[in-house]
This record gives sequence, structure tokens and C-alpha cells, in this order.
Amino acid sequence: MPSTAPDPRSLKSVIAAKLLARSILATGTATVFALAGATHAPLLMALEDGGATIIGGRHESGTVGAADGYARRTGRIGIALIVAEQGLQNALTAIMTAAQANSPIVVIATRFPDSWIEPAISYAVDRHELTAPAIKFSRTVPSADRLAEYFAAACKAATEGVPGPSLLVLPMDMMTQDVADVIASPPVAMPLPPARIEQIAEAVAMIAAADRPIVVVDGGAARGDAGAGLRALAALGVPVLGNALGRGLVPEVAPTGYPWPYAQRAAAQADVVIIVGAEMSMWFGYGKAPRFATDARFIHIDDNARAIGRNIPVELPIVAHIGDTVTAIADTLAADGYRGDPSWLTHALAERAARVDSFVDRAEPAIHQIEIGAALDAALPEDRLLVGDGADILNFTFARLRLHQPRSYADHLPLGAMGMGFPLAVGMAAGEADLARDRGGEPAPTVLVSGDGAIGFFLAELDTIRRAALHLIVVVSNDSKWGTEYHGQQLAYGRTTNTELGASDYAAIARAFGCAGESVSDRPALKAAIIAAVARPGPTLIDVQVDPMGGAVRKVDPLLGMILFEDIAKKT
Repeated sequence: MPSTAPDPRSLKSVIAAKLLARSILATGTATVFALAGATHAPLLMALEDGGATIIGGRHESGTVGAADGYARRTGRIGIALIVAEQGLQNALTAIMTAAQANSPIVVIATRFPDSWIEPAISYAVDRHELTAPAIKFSRTVPSADRLAEYFAAACKAATEGVPGPSLLVLPMDMMTQDVADVIASPPVAMPLPPARIEQIAEAVAMIAAADRPIVVVDGGAARGDAGAGLRALAALGVPVLGNALGRGLVPEVAPTGYPWPYAQRAAAQADVVIIVGAEMSMWFGYGKAPRFATDARFIHIDDNARAIGRNIPVELPIVAHIGDTVTAIADTLAADGYRGDPSWLTHALAERAARVDSFVDRAEPAIHQIEIGAALDAALPEDRLLVGDGADILNFTFARLRLHQPRSYADHLPLGAMGMGFPLAVGMAAGEADLARDRGGEPAPTVLVSGDGAIGFFLAELDTIRRAALHLIVVVSNDSKWGTEYHGQQLAYGRTTNTELGASDYAAIARAFGCAGESVSDRPALKAAIIAAVARPGPTLIDVQVDPMGGAVRKVDPLLGMILFEDIAKKT
């Protein structure tokens, strides 16, 4: 049969930058993150002309990290524009953070034309050797007429199966070359079917026979549209413990909704564990004792076969569409008249809850880090977005600050690169601004809670959020030290070294960048500052002077440890 494809010679032409801009917007992404650079100026101008919002970052990892945060909030592809030669090395921390978190982002790195490359240069200019082993797609566009094809391939790789980063290196001279005015079709999702009927029946039987079932969810549950099914399970009395992007799929309201870091203390009492969109990595104690009971029965539901059976045997593995499968299980349980009793979990966590509450509005004049989360939880609207960073303060934030909607949480884990919370928060706030425009309302506030150590990595992004006018509230827990290092060294060695940071005024730094900034040291001032920041449409930094010894209790009191390593390290 003769070909039905149009003859490229008969097509209207356009410069490659305009074609790429249209291709980006065709994915549904409305905001692009860019570090200013002459090499991609034609693309930025084409994006502006097409109605895109461009948010200019101050560091390559800040820029790529913001694209990651945008993808986590919206579920759309995050787009970051950087320069390849000097910039790609700077972007590696953010690229690895996105890879570990399974975030669908496309990094477009422009570089010098091929004709500029020195023959004797000691390294490959495209640096794919740095990225290819760790991400899903790492390619250089070979010619301008293949740009749309390569961009489509990058998007397909970023979104298909388990999502992750793609890198597209683009020689700058291609931007202004004429190409056929035809964009490639955006990637089409190809979801798996739901579980087989017999698998649903077996899962229902295991849950119905359990005395203390729990559901443990991670980011895969958000990717797999499992929110409705999980909420149905919670309504039947099955507690759901959310981690990372899995938080908020079920409102974190006792007795059926909790953050995993807070509720994991009771996980060992569960007799049936339903894992949904999670891998049993270190953050889940590898699925082993003492985090879980040695005789616990596991059901694992995922769209990624590789995730199932990681470190532990699974009695009922289900590779299927996550959301449809969880909904089918919940519907069958409901039809059978199932009703669980989640009160066991409330009782199991009662001692922890009482210990946490004892730090709120305590007699001591200094603010404890736990009180920051409690004050935010009381003052923020329920549609809040939260980004966590740091070490001690991240741990204590899990204690009292709760979430109520899907795709409302991010932090620097599982990679754990300190400081990445700030770029993620930029992207989360930008994504929420896009979603608010789509629904015709105002954006919910995004809150970054960070330590004074972690906040120092990307302080210049204060300028980014001021220029972008994002409704982002940065809360700094300021104990003038690397708190978790200080207290750990003191406990282990009886002395400390290289842990003091000094008394920096982060509120003054915020004001210098044009943001609102307020320093507080007492509880009434903290509450008032939060209320004012929520009402203020632009960015605010609240510098909270906390008890400098407040983090010490985390090292010695298991009731206050939400981020756990010791139980793994001490295993024989």
C-alpha cells in the first residue's frame, strides 16, 4: 500500500524552538522551570508567546527540583531547562532525587553546537555517562528535524511504567533551524487491567479473616489513582498509613488515616499488611521484624512487578491497575458486610500520642520543634500542601502535622539529599497555582518546614518565589546548629565537632530578597505569624527560634523517633 504520511516538503515550516514550545504545552504542562541562559532563549520566548508561565531558578538543582515538585503536585510532566556544559553537574542532585521518587520530569539541556566542540576536550560534552545509568532516558537530539520525535520519546520514557526523569541534550543551533510544523502526539497512558477475580476473592478472604489489618501506601498509590479505593477501605475500618506522595490519599484523621512515619510504631501488631504502590525499602524496615511481625501475612498490589517481593516474601502478589484493584477489593468487602475495628491502632499509638502532646504548650518558655507542626496544623486550611526537609525538624513534623488531600506532600526522601525540600516546594506551589487557575479558585498555601541547616542549601530560591509571587510559606526551625549531628555526637562521643552554625537571621535574608520575613521566639508570635502568612498572597519566611536542645529527646526516646534507622542497624 502507498504511504499515507505527508510529504515533509509539502508541510509548513517553523523554527524548532516554536515547535518544541508547542510540544511542551501539548503535554498539559503550563509552567516551565528554567535557569536563564542564552542557549535556550528562543525556546523561552516561544513558550512565553504560547502562554506558558516561566519560573526562573537560581541553581540547576533548584530548577530541576522545582520541575520535580510540579510533577508531584499535578501529575503532569515537569519540564526543566538548563545548560548542559556547566549545568548538568549541578543538576545531578535534583535528577537523582526525582529518579528515586519516580517523578516524571524531562530535563532539556542545551549546549554549544557540534562545530564548537574542541577535538582534544577531555570529556564527552553531553555527559550522558553521568545520567544514563540512573535515569530512564538520556539522549542527544541528532538533528533539528528529529526534535519533536526525540521530545516525544523523552516524555514517553518519563511517564510509561514506573515514571522517572528523562534528559534531552539539544545543541543550541538547532533552536533556530526550520523544521516541519508537526508535533508528535503526547504519550498515551496504557494502564494495566485490574486484578483477576480469584485474586480479589483471596485478598478479601485474607482481610476478612484478619484481626488487625493495615494498608501501607507510598507514591505508587497516587500514580495508580488508588485514592477512591483507599478511602473506601478506610470507611470500612481498615487503617491506611501513608508515606511520601501516598500521604493524604486518605485524610490523616484517626483512627483510619495516619502518616506512616508516625504510625509505623504499631505496624508490628498488624496481622495482615496490604502494601499498595510501595517498595519495602529501608524506609519501611525492609518489610521485616522488628518493623513488622514475623508472622504477618502480606498482600502486595502494584503496577510494577519489580516492587513486589523486594526483601520479603509476599503471600498474595498482585500486578495490576492499582486503583481499580483496591476499589474492587473495597467494593467486595462492603458487599459482604465487612466492618473492621481500627480502635486497636488508636490504642497501640496512645502512648506515643500522649508523649507528643506533652511537648505542645509546655511550661518551658522555649518553643520545641514539635510545636511548629502543631501550630501549623491548627492554623492552616485543610487543603494545605506540605514539604518537609531537614532531619530533626522533619522527624518532629511527622508528629503533629496532618494532610487531607491527594498529592499534597513531598520531602527529600528516599534519596535524602538535604536541602532539596526548597526546590520541591517551589514546584509544588507552582503546580498548585496552575491547578487553582484550572478550577477557577485561589491556590492553597504551600508550606515548607525546614531546619536552619537544610535551608542554607538553596537560600537564593527566595528570589525565585518572590519573582514568581508564589503562595509559599517557609518555616525555618532555627536551633543554630546541625541538630541531629550535634545531639548524635554528644550522645556517642560526649563532645561535638563541626556542628555549630551560629545565630543567622533568616527572616532578614528573606526580606533582603523581597519576601516577607518574620522572626519569632514565643508561641503567640508563632501562631500570629502563621495566620498572617496564610492571609498574605505572596511568599513569607518565618524564622522560629527553637529550643537548641530540643532535638536531643529524639535520640533517647523511642516514642519521639519517627524516622528510624537504629532498629535496622542493630539487627544481627
